[in-house]
Amino acid sequence: MTATPAVISGSRRAVRLVSGATAAVVVTLVLTGLLGAALAAHPPGAATALGLGLGAAGAAVLATGLLAVARAGALARHPSGRARAAAVLTRCLLASTVGAVAMAVVGVVAVSGTRAPAPGLGAGAAAALLVGLATLAGRSRRRLPVAAPAAPAPPVPFIPSQRSAEPVPVPGGASEPGPAAGAR
Repeated sequence: MTATPAVISGSRRAVRLVSGATAAVVVTLVLTGLLGAALAAHPPGAATALGLGLGAAGAAVLATGLLAVARAGALARHPSGRARAAAVLTRCLLASTVGAVAMAVVGVVAVSGTRAPAPGLGAGAAAALLVGLATLAGRSRRRLPVAAPAAPAPPVPFIPSQRSAEPVPVPGGASEPGPAAGAR
């Protein structure tokens, strides 16, 4: 198979997405290390630890989402995988949007409970990362090639029936009142 410009640009985009995911994993590891250091400090900085933890969670979800977007791009290269790619991107978009809202809510609750800005900053950074991921997934889904509409199915031929549509009365049947009709 020869590489067409679309495949080349698609593979470059995949390399960029995987590189971004790798960078997000490194940021997650650094934030997790700082989280451990904040928890090991003599006066435990719970607010700082919470902020670092929220930031690390946002970076980890970003890394996973970037890998999902790269996978959807690989699926979309084949016409048979476009519907699945659209489904993967839609799930990524919804999950990152829900995650961003959850991070914002957790940040607001943490700031109101601790009166420290660190949880709010961590949650805000995580929410911003997830909103960026949602934007990337939505734009990628919109750029998917549209499949050609399928030809409409041929109409079913009408065959007139030989029977009448009117019901045939049955003597002594349920349609005629019998001796039990007035037995109430």
